[in-house]
Amino acid sequence: MLQYIICGNNASKIIDLAQQALDNGCRWIRLDLSAINTNEIEATVELLQEKCSHVEAFMTIENDVETAISMKMAGVHLGLDNKITAIDARKKLGEEPIMGITIKHGSDVPFIPRSAVDYIAIENDSLEECSKVVAQMKEAGLDEPVVATFKPDMLLDSLFDTGINGIVVNHSTTTPPQIPILIDKITTLVERRLSCI
Repeated sequence: MLQYIICGNNASKIIDLAQQALDNGCRWIRLDLSAINTNEIEATVELLQEKCSHVEAFMTIENDVETAISMKMAGVHLGLDNKITAIDARKKLGEEPIMGITIKHGSDVPFIPRSAVDYIAIENDSLEECSKVVAQMKEAGLDEPVVATFKPDMLLDSLFDTGINGIVVNHSTTTPPQIPILIDKITTLVERRLSCI
């Protein structure tokens, strides 16, 4: 699983980045439109939804439940700075849309609203902390997928060794041409792990 986060204050650049990511094989775009003009949000989402549908990719939006609902998006991701609880967001969204939340530490796991969340994202550079989150989730009987933020100085093998299910890449730290390389590495790692089960 690879989630590609695209953000910024220029709608045209966001659209171009999304197109490049999709062309390179990315199939999950996480949009952060908080910095662009409010009047541009609907048109931007509509255009990107068309682009995603052409390659059977899907798109979620950061912290914007209302847009996710009005534009019938695949779902929403609630970051650390969200202004709505996961429970309230789920009530508004309904059962079908995907919803993820960001946590930073293993100590956050007991507070995950299991009934509302489909996956967990870890925002922490520490491999040890990623391992703690995965371990704490197992102890709590939580089986939701876990994704972790990838940075260029990290080793994918080491990151996946923590037990995560996928990675999150921010466009500001990774160039679109690197996306197919990451996808290939992720696929290889997952296939290798499955063959050992």
